[in-house]
Amino acid sequence: MAEALRIERREYKYLIDEETTDRVRHAIRPFCVLDPYATDAPGNRYTIESLYLDTPDLGLYRANELELVDRFKLRIRRYPDAPKSPFFLEVKARYHDTIVKSRGMLRGPWPVVADLVRDPFVTREQIGTGSAIERFVTRTHMIGARPTALVRYTREAWASLVDDYARVTFDRRIDGQMVAPDAWGFDAVERNYRACDDPTGIRDESSLVILELKFTARVPRWMMSIVESLGLQRRSYSKYGRVIESNLIPEDVRTPRHAWVAAARPATGEAT
Repeated sequence: MAEALRIERREYKYLIDEETTDRVRHAIRPFCVLDPYATDAPGNRYTIESLYLDTPDLGLYRANELELVDRFKLRIRRYPDAPKSPFFLEVKARYHDTIVKSRGMLRGPWPVVADLVRDPFVTREQIGTGSAIERFVTRTHMIGARPTALVRYTREAWASLVDDYARVTFDRRIDGQMVAPDAWGFDAVERNYRACDDPTGIRDESSLVILELKFTARVPRWMMSIVESLGLQRRSYSKYGRVIESNLIPEDVRTPRHAWVAAARPATGEAT
Protein backbone atom coordinates (compact mmCIF):
# COMPACT_ATOMS: atom_id res chain seq x y z
CA MET A 1 0.00 0.00 0.00
CA ALA A 2 2.90 2.37 0.71
CA GLU A 3 6.04 3.39 -1.15
CA ALA A 4 8.77 5.64 0.25
CA LEU A 5 11.24 8.11 -1.22
CA ARG A 6 13.93 10.25 0.39
CA ILE A 7 15.49 13.17 -1.47
CA GLU A 8 18.32 15.40 -0.24
CA ARG A 9 18.80 18.52 -2.32
CA ARG A 10 19.09 22.29 -2.45
CA GLU A 11 16.52 24.70 -3.84
CA TYR A 12 17.09 28.21 -5.17
CA LYS A 13 13.96 30.30 -5.73
CA TYR A 14 13.39 33.32 -7.95
CA LEU A 15 10.35 35.52 -8.63
CA ILE A 16 10.19 36.25 -12.34
CA ASP A 17 7.78 37.60 -14.94
CA GLU A 18 6.58 35.77 -18.05
CA GLU A 19 9.13 37.45 -20.32
CA THR A 20 11.96 36.21 -18.11
CA THR A 21 10.29 32.80 -17.94
CA ASP A 22 10.54 32.53 -21.73
CA ARG A 23 14.24 33.42 -21.58
CA VAL A 24 14.95 30.85 -18.88
CA ARG A 25 13.04 28.17 -20.78
CA HIS A 26 15.05 28.90 -23.93
CA ALA A 27 18.31 28.76 -21.96
CA ILE A 28 17.63 25.38 -20.32
CA ARG A 29 16.55 23.53 -23.47
CA PRO A 30 20.07 22.25 -24.31
CA PHE A 31 20.32 20.68 -20.84
CA CYS A 32 16.76 19.65 -19.90
CA VAL A 33 13.64 17.91 -21.14
CA LEU A 34 10.09 18.33 -19.97
CA ASP A 35 9.01 16.11 -17.12
CA PRO A 36 6.79 13.29 -18.53
CA TYR A 37 3.80 14.55 -16.54
CA ALA A 38 4.27 18.06 -17.97
CA THR A 39 4.68 16.70 -21.49
CA ASP A 40 1.22 15.12 -21.40
CA ALA A 41 -0.49 18.04 -19.64
CA PRO A 42 -2.35 20.87 -21.41
CA GLY A 43 0.06 23.75 -21.87
CA ASN A 44 2.77 21.53 -20.32
CA ARG A 45 1.45 22.36 -16.86
CA TYR A 46 -0.05 19.98 -14.32
CA THR A 47 -1.89 20.83 -11.11
CA ILE A 48 -0.62 20.17 -7.59
CA GLU A 49 -2.78 20.32 -4.47
CA SER A 50 -1.37 20.16 -0.94
CA LEU A 51 -3.04 20.03 2.45
CA TYR A 52 -0.64 21.59 4.96
CA LEU A 53 -0.71 20.61 8.62
CA ASP A 54 0.43 22.88 11.44
CA THR A 55 0.08 23.36 15.18
CA PRO A 56 -2.80 25.44 16.58
CA ASP A 57 -0.39 28.37 17.11
CA LEU A 58 1.10 27.99 13.57
CA GLY A 59 4.44 26.83 14.93
CA LEU A 60 5.70 25.45 11.63
CA TYR A 61 4.80 28.65 9.79
CA ARG A 62 6.54 30.76 12.43
CA ALA A 63 9.68 28.60 12.31
CA ASN A 64 9.88 29.23 8.58
CA GLU A 65 9.32 32.96 8.94
CA LEU A 66 12.05 33.16 11.60
CA GLU A 67 14.29 31.09 9.30
CA LEU A 68 15.20 28.69 12.07
CA VAL A 69 18.19 26.53 11.17
CA ASP A 70 16.27 23.30 11.76
CA ARG A 71 12.65 23.38 10.59
CA PHE A 72 10.16 21.31 8.64
CA LYS A 73 6.76 21.27 6.97
CA LEU A 74 4.05 18.61 6.93
CA ARG A 75 1.85 18.24 3.88
CA ILE A 76 -0.33 15.74 2.06
CA ARG A 77 -0.11 16.13 -1.70
CA ARG A 78 -2.06 14.90 -4.67
CA TYR A 79 -2.18 15.51 -8.43
CA PRO A 80 -5.85 16.07 -9.27
CA ASP A 81 -5.35 16.01 -13.06
CA ALA A 82 -4.25 12.37 -12.87
CA PRO A 83 -7.00 9.76 -12.66
CA LYS A 84 -6.94 8.00 -9.30
CA SER A 85 -3.97 10.04 -8.12
CA PRO A 86 -2.31 8.53 -5.03
CA PHE A 87 -1.66 10.64 -1.96
CA PHE A 88 1.85 11.62 -0.92
CA LEU A 89 2.63 12.24 2.74
CA GLU A 90 5.66 14.51 2.92
CA VAL A 91 7.97 15.78 5.63
CA LYS A 92 10.02 18.56 4.05
CA ALA A 93 12.83 19.45 6.43
CA ARG A 94 15.48 22.14 6.08
CA TYR A 95 18.88 22.01 7.74
CA HIS A 96 20.72 25.24 7.00
CA ASP A 97 20.59 25.38 3.19
CA THR A 98 19.87 21.69 2.60
CA ILE A 99 16.39 20.28 1.95
CA VAL A 100 15.61 16.71 2.99
CA LYS A 101 12.24 15.50 1.76
CA SER A 102 10.78 12.26 3.03
CA ARG A 103 7.84 11.15 0.90
CA GLY A 104 5.54 8.20 1.36
CA MET A 105 2.90 7.27 -1.20
CA LEU A 106 -0.46 5.78 -0.28
CA ARG A 107 -3.00 4.45 -2.73
CA GLY A 108 -6.61 3.98 -1.87
CA PRO A 109 -9.70 6.07 -1.16
CA TRP A 110 -9.10 9.27 0.77
CA PRO A 111 -11.10 8.25 3.88
CA VAL A 112 -8.75 5.29 4.39
CA VAL A 113 -5.67 7.48 3.97
CA ALA A 114 -7.06 10.13 6.33
CA ASP A 115 -7.83 7.52 8.98
CA LEU A 116 -4.21 6.32 8.84
CA VAL A 117 -2.90 9.85 9.32
CA ARG A 118 -5.25 10.53 12.23
CA ASP A 119 -4.30 7.26 13.96
CA PRO A 120 -1.34 7.86 16.34
CA PHE A 121 -0.82 4.10 16.59
CA VAL A 122 -0.47 3.33 12.89
CA THR A 123 1.44 0.08 12.40
CA ARG A 124 3.49 -1.43 9.63
CA GLU A 125 0.77 -4.02 9.19
CA GLN A 126 -1.43 -1.13 8.02
CA ILE A 127 1.05 0.61 5.71
CA GLY A 128 3.60 -2.02 4.75
CA THR A 129 7.30 -1.11 4.88
CA GLY A 130 6.64 2.59 4.68
CA SER A 131 9.09 4.33 6.99
CA ALA A 132 8.23 7.69 5.40
CA ILE A 133 4.59 7.22 6.40
CA GLU A 134 5.59 6.36 9.94
CA ARG A 135 7.78 9.46 10.10
CA PHE A 136 4.94 11.67 8.87
CA VAL A 137 2.37 10.24 11.28
CA THR A 138 4.81 10.36 14.22
CA ARG A 139 5.70 14.02 13.64
CA THR A 140 2.06 14.92 13.14
CA HIS A 141 1.03 13.56 16.51
CA MET A 142 4.16 14.63 18.40
CA ILE A 143 3.40 18.31 17.74
CA GLY A 144 -0.39 18.06 17.55
CA ALA A 145 -0.50 19.13 13.90
CA ARG A 146 -3.85 19.43 12.15
CA PRO A 147 -5.19 20.69 8.79
CA THR A 148 -4.43 24.38 8.36
CA ALA A 149 -4.35 25.37 4.69
CA LEU A 150 -4.92 24.13 1.16
CA VAL A 151 -2.49 25.22 -1.54
CA ARG A 152 -3.09 24.74 -5.26
CA TYR A 153 -0.96 25.71 -8.27
CA THR A 154 0.17 24.62 -11.72
CA ARG A 155 3.70 23.43 -12.45
CA GLU A 156 5.82 23.27 -15.58
CA ALA A 157 8.71 20.95 -14.74
CA TRP A 158 11.96 20.20 -16.55
CA ALA A 159 14.52 17.49 -15.70
CA SER A 160 18.23 17.61 -16.47
CA LEU A 161 19.75 15.40 -19.15
CA VAL A 162 23.32 15.92 -17.96
CA ASP A 163 23.14 15.62 -14.16
CA ASP A 164 22.28 12.80 -11.78
CA TYR A 165 19.61 15.05 -10.30
CA ALA A 166 18.67 18.58 -11.32
CA ARG A 167 15.26 20.07 -12.00
CA VAL A 168 13.84 23.40 -13.09
CA THR A 169 10.23 24.21 -12.25
CA PHE A 170 7.94 27.13 -13.05
CA ASP A 171 4.96 27.45 -10.68
CA ARG A 172 1.98 29.62 -11.57
CA ARG A 173 -1.57 30.39 -10.46
CA ILE A 174 -0.82 29.81 -6.79
CA ASP A 175 -4.07 29.76 -4.83
CA GLY A 176 -4.72 28.98 -1.21
CA GLN A 177 -7.19 29.09 1.62
CA MET A 178 -7.28 28.41 5.33
CA VAL A 179 -9.24 25.34 6.44
CA ALA A 180 -10.83 24.17 9.67
CA PRO A 181 -8.66 21.94 11.91
CA ASP A 182 -10.99 19.01 11.31
CA ALA A 183 -11.10 19.49 7.52
CA TRP A 184 -9.20 16.35 6.57
CA GLY A 185 -9.65 16.48 2.82
CA PHE A 186 -9.30 18.40 -0.42
CA ASP A 187 -12.90 19.45 -0.84
CA ALA A 188 -13.10 23.21 -0.47
CA VAL A 189 -15.33 26.11 -1.41
CA GLU A 190 -13.90 27.53 -4.62
CA ARG A 191 -14.71 31.14 -3.78
CA ASN A 192 -12.55 30.92 -0.64
CA TYR A 193 -9.35 30.50 -2.64
CA ARG A 194 -7.14 33.59 -2.72
CA ALA A 195 -4.45 34.29 -5.32
CA CYS A 196 -1.06 34.09 -3.59
CA ASP A 197 1.22 34.94 -6.52
CA ASP A 198 0.34 38.63 -6.12
CA PRO A 199 0.52 40.65 -2.87
CA THR A 200 -2.96 42.09 -3.39
CA GLY A 201 -4.54 38.64 -3.52
CA ILE A 202 -6.08 39.51 -6.88
CA ARG A 203 -4.35 37.90 -9.85
CA ASP A 204 -3.82 39.67 -13.17
CA GLU A 205 -1.64 39.19 -16.25
CA SER A 206 1.44 40.47 -14.43
CA SER A 207 1.24 37.97 -11.57
CA LEU A 208 4.59 36.37 -10.90
CA VAL A 209 6.06 32.99 -11.75
CA ILE A 210 7.99 31.10 -9.07
CA LEU A 211 11.16 29.68 -10.59
CA GLU A 212 12.91 26.95 -8.61
CA LEU A 213 16.32 25.46 -9.41
CA LYS A 214 16.74 22.12 -7.64
CA PHE A 215 19.98 20.17 -7.44
CA THR A 216 22.11 18.09 -5.08
CA ALA A 217 25.23 19.33 -3.31
CA ARG A 218 26.79 21.39 -6.09
CA VAL A 219 25.09 23.90 -8.39
CA PRO A 220 25.33 22.65 -12.01
CA ARG A 221 27.53 24.91 -14.10
CA TRP A 222 24.79 25.48 -16.66
CA MET A 223 22.43 26.69 -13.92
CA MET A 224 25.06 29.14 -12.68
CA SER A 225 25.56 30.44 -16.21
CA ILE A 226 21.82 31.03 -16.70
CA VAL A 227 21.44 32.82 -13.36
CA GLU A 228 24.42 35.07 -14.09
CA SER A 229 23.54 35.83 -17.71
CA LEU A 230 19.92 36.75 -16.86
CA GLY A 231 20.80 38.64 -13.68
CA LEU A 232 18.47 36.56 -11.49
CA GLN A 233 18.32 37.31 -7.78
CA ARG A 234 17.43 34.64 -5.21
CA ARG A 235 14.27 35.39 -3.23
CA SER A 236 12.54 33.85 -0.27
CA TYR A 237 9.08 32.55 -1.10
CA SER A 238 6.92 30.02 0.72
CA LYS A 239 3.62 29.00 -0.85
CA TYR A 240 2.24 27.92 2.50
CA GLY A 241 3.54 31.09 4.11
CA ARG A 242 1.87 33.23 1.47
CA VAL A 243 -1.48 31.52 2.14
CA ILE A 244 -1.16 32.31 5.84
CA GLU A 245 -0.19 35.92 5.14
CA SER A 246 -2.88 36.45 2.50
CA ASN A 247 -5.56 35.31 4.91
CA LEU A 248 -4.32 36.60 8.25
CA ILE A 249 -2.27 39.74 7.53
CA PRO A 250 -4.20 42.92 6.56
CA GLU A 251 -3.62 44.05 2.99
CA ASP A 252 -2.25 47.46 4.01
CA VAL A 253 0.73 45.90 5.82
CA ARG A 254 1.63 43.27 3.22
CA THR A 255 4.57 43.67 0.88
CA PRO A 256 3.53 46.38 -1.62
CA ARG A 257 2.93 45.30 -5.17
CA HIS A 258 5.71 47.46 -6.63
CA ALA A 259 8.24 45.52 -4.53
CA TRP A 260 7.06 42.23 -6.08
CA VAL A 261 7.25 43.66 -9.58
CA ALA A 262 10.75 44.97 -8.94
CA ALA A 263 11.79 41.56 -7.61
CA ALA A 264 10.70 39.95 -10.88
CA ARG A 265 12.90 42.15 -13.04
CA PRO A 266 16.41 40.85 -13.83
CA ALA A 267 19.12 42.70 -11.93
CA THR A 268 22.05 44.44 -13.55
CA GLY A 269 24.55 43.54 -10.83
CA GLU A 270 25.91 40.26 -9.51
CA ALA A 271 23.36 37.44 -9.26
CA THR A 272 23.01 35.09 -6.32
